[in-house]
Amino acid sequence: MAVIVTLEGRLGYRTPLSCIVEIQGVGYEVFIPLMVDLPEIGGAIKLWIYTIYREDNHSLYGFNTLEERNFFKLIVEKVSGIGPKTALAMLSKFKLSELNGFIATQNVTMLAGIPGIGKKTAEKLILELSDKIKNSAWTGEILNSAQSDAVLGLIALGYKRPEAETKVRKIMESFPTASADQLIKNAIALR
Repeated sequence: MAVIVTLEGRLGYRTPLSCIVEIQGVGYEVFIPLMVDLPEIGGAIKLWIYTIYREDNHSLYGFNTLEERNFFKLIVEKVSGIGPKTALAMLSKFKLSELNGFIATQNVTMLAGIPGIGKKTAEKLILELSDKIKNSAWTGEILNSAQSDAVLGLIALGYKRPEAETKVRKIMESFPTASADQLIKNAIALR
């Protein structure tokens, strides 16, 4: 069986959690996390793909980086009870470095806040993946809950993730204990 690893073409359509990648007249529906950076309709796109084959359905899941794809694959293949929908929710709520950080530091609270993951599932996720995360080249800044919520709020308002993160970091320099609402208000006012 051939495995699709990447798709490269033009963006034909997009919704928050899916897109159509058009390649030589054929449109492929790809399910994506909210964090995926997409071009404007008609723009060039390349996604790293993970395919799930079932008797009645074949689904494509797309990511900007190979690392995100591999993390998604690890979750759906190695953690029982977590399917593709929940794995997408994880990558929609947090950046990969944040998720790796939560697993490496055994932060059950942050993981349990992801839709579809309760405390027991978060504990199972940490138990089954902590050795794999510790052995990886994990680096990255871990945002606290208010920072993460503020970044997601700004993204929902139309900001691109890098711009939202930059604004939140600048506000945090002056107001390190600001709430998510305060961060969002100050980030919008920031020029």
